[in-house]
Amino acid sequence: MHDVVIVGGGVIGLAIAREICRNRSVVVLERGAIGEGTSWAAAGMLSPQSEADRAGPFFDFSLASFNMFERFAADLKAESGIDPGYERSGLLLLSSTDEESAVLRLRAEWQQREGFSAEIVSRERALEMEPLLTADFRDALYLPNDQQVTPRKLVAALAESCRRRGVEIRSGTAVTAVLSDAGRVTGVVGNGNVIPAGQVVLSAGVWSGTIDGLAPKIPVNPRKGQILSLQMPERTFGHMIRWGHAYFVPRPDGDLVVGATNENAGFDRSLTPAGIGRLLSDAQRISSHVGSYPIRETWSGLRPGTPDELPVIGESAIKGLIYATGHYRNGILLAPLTAVIIAGLIDGSQLPAAIEAFSPMRWTL
Repeated sequence: MHDVVIVGGGVIGLAIAREICRNRSVVVLERGAIGEGTSWAAAGMLSPQSEADRAGPFFDFSLASFNMFERFAADLKAESGIDPGYERSGLLLLSSTDEESAVLRLRAEWQQREGFSAEIVSRERALEMEPLLTADFRDALYLPNDQQVTPRKLVAALAESCRRRGVEIRSGTAVTAVLSDAGRVTGVVGNGNVIPAGQVVLSAGVWSGTIDGLAPKIPVNPRKGQILSLQMPERTFGHMIRWGHAYFVPRPDGDLVVGATNENAGFDRSLTPAGIGRLLSDAQRISSHVGSYPIRETWSGLRPGTPDELPVIGESAIKGLIYATGHYRNGILLAPLTAVIIAGLIDGSQLPAAIEAFSPMRWTL
């Protein structure tokens, strides 16, 4: 019997396992291969300010986790020997209309009042920063402190760190039910076998809503994202760039990640001409120069979305069952703080951030 069973081996589940394993036995159960789900497919942008029009529980939580990331990545690199690709590259958010410019200006103003780095730059200044931009834009919001990681390397580093700390990781183990008795969790069913545990952490992402025995059940729905990467001849872009629903994430190894669609397609991860075609079209609108770059890879992933687009973090109605799921587009960003929060819930210690807005019980009221 393990002290804790963690259902889900993505970035959230692995970060939690790494955080809680020092004084307890922990097993991570992953239905597929470790890190080949949502985390594997992510672009790796760490940008809590880019979509925030006001402060609030989600922004505060995101910013707190963002501020942990440099140390988190450095510790993982030192412990695992795998570089997760952490980099402070900054982000340019382009606007093309008066309405878009007004939104960005309001966003910059409140963030500046709160002491954050955010600046509206002219088209001319943005072109000095990124000379290959050919988009029809007016100005841009510049966020100099925004960061990125390479998600596949991050997950590999987390998995290696977990193994070195004594965490057992079982891939190919699909959990179909959580077991409880008299309101107390007793374990899970994985591949038809009972796996007993004193505590269970649900971090199964898009599969969380398919598991029996939860209280409450969580309305997590998959949102497909198609994404691709191009091979830059050299690092021709230095900043992350967003324009409308499209973005560039330039990596030090020469990859230029282009994303992403957001589709309601159930669990279908197939690549489509419409999806990949739109990405290629958007990429060439941002910069016509990328039309000559070789396509390096195309892929897709499923984001775990909730009705209010907020994560599900906290204790359930079953004692010993804790939820850490539904992170939607922000699993990478929120991993460091989510892990510390779940450790605090397991230990019964004071939490470093408020989580009431993310309670699993919010759908039972």
